[in-house]
Amino acid sequence: MTDMTLISFILALSLLLFLAAGLWVSLALIGVGVIGLYMTGNEQIGLLFASSSWGASTSWSLTALPMFIWMGELLFRTKLSEDLFKGLAPWLSGLPGKLLHVKDRK
Repeated sequence: MTDMTLISFILALSLLLFLAAGLWVSLALIGVGVIGLYMTGNEQIGLLFASSSWGASTSWSLTALPMFIWMGELLFRTKLSEDLFKGLAPWLSGLPGKLLHVKDRK
């Protein structure tokens, strides 16, 4: 077996062991990443994780998340979504299913 094949088997086995031990998936993946970096001879594990974490958390694609959460809170707190469903219900009464799949069941 080549080195990469052996490393792959060890990493797959370590992932299964971490998950079987009840470790969270995110921590298990971080652990497998650390083991993989150590086995391939990369000594700058901390620097790699710091730079990749910083790069992922400062991407522009994450800027829309707070706005969507805020928009949902506004719709929920002002009862605007409830009024929207009440207004759409008569228009969609002729369609099969109507608003049943999105309506809150209380």
